Amino acid sequence: MGKHRISKEGRRGPRLFGGRPPRDDLFERSFRSCHGCGADVYVLANDCRDCGHRIELRAG
Repeated sequence: MGKHRISKEGRRGPRLFGGRPPRDDLFERSFRSCHGCGADVYVLANDCRDCGHRIELRAG
């Protein structure tokens, strides 16, 4: 057996037959709602693609 072992904590086995992928919080935090139309906008975008509303970058 090799030196490196993969921890089995948090692992539910191989996903051979599909199943639900783990929840990706980073992906969900990469978008925010437009104040003009409510569409999802990428967090670093300058304006909304749907309505053109200017998006302000806010900390926190």
